[in-house]
Amino acid sequence: MTKVSVCITTYNRMEPLDRTLASLAEQTRLPDELIISDDCSPRDPVSVVEKWRDHFPNLRYHRNTHNLYMPGNLNQAISLATGAYIANLHDADEFAPSLLEEWENALDQYPTAGFVFCGIGGWPAATDFGNGVILHDVQPLTAGDQFFEQNYLHKFGSIVWGTVMARRSAYETLLPFDPSFGFVSDVDMWMRMCLYYDVAYIRKPLIILDHSPTPERSAGKFNWTSVDMVRRMQEANIRRFYKDQPDRLRSELRHHAWLTEKIFAKHLYGRMRRSDWGGLKEGLQLCRNLQWPLKGLWVLGNF
Repeated sequence: MTKVSVCITTYNRMEPLDRTLASLAEQTRLPDELIISDDCSPRDPVSVVEKWRDHFPNLRYHRNTHNLYMPGNLNQAISLATGAYIANLHDADEFAPSLLEEWENALDQYPTAGFVFCGIGGWPAATDFGNGVILHDVQPLTAGDQFFEQNYLHKFGSIVWGTVMARRSAYETLLPFDPSFGFVSDVDMWMRMCLYYDVAYIRKPLIILDHSPTPERSAGKFNWTSVDMVRRMQEANIRRFYKDQPDRLRSELRHHAWLTEKIFAKHLYGRMRRSDWGGLKEGLQLCRNLQWPLKGLWVLGNF
């Protein structure tokens, strides 16, 4: 049986994909199966794939006939994987040579873990850890409910980068990645895994991030849809985690609403400061649809 599958989803980044495959070819533990799924790029990266075919024991290339976007392409790639452990990697990042070996060892060592993730390097801004390296104070194994409450509950970011190695059995229980959450559908998946599995962590910067343009990075414009998408994702997972605890559920939903109102108010104020009147109007309408009074910013309602 195939043990380690690697899925790389890619879109219109031939040169970065080449760097990623070069890095993957240097792994101390090569994948038993490598799946590259191209989301109908304007430039078919098949020439890059063929360049590296002889470096991997089992390379499979799939090209979508139309754009599935991030969640759909990731669902497609994972559906093709046969490994007991499935790593999803970005199409431009580079990796420490021991990445796959250390991820595999972690899942072997911790059979209750649904997935394993690691620290990252190459972060462009200064961080508390310095030199663009981000490591977190997380134990090698954390109970799923504890991990959710410490790292996801009422937090609007994710300490888990988009790349992990997960058990096939976990994906079989929880797939698909939810397309309604767009580019944060992977965060939603890691939250959902916390409900059923523990989480493993390797406190080393085994992934070096790439920062070449993507559709999300290139947009360069504030997007209320993205802000509201994160709000909906948070609320959905609060409801999942506390559905059998009515008092706790009500309390967490109230806190979630209060915190989200503050975040929305901050963004509204930001739109006003930047004279983005269209964005301000759009945000106010969204708040009205959610029936939020936004106390302290009532004056904006007359804008």
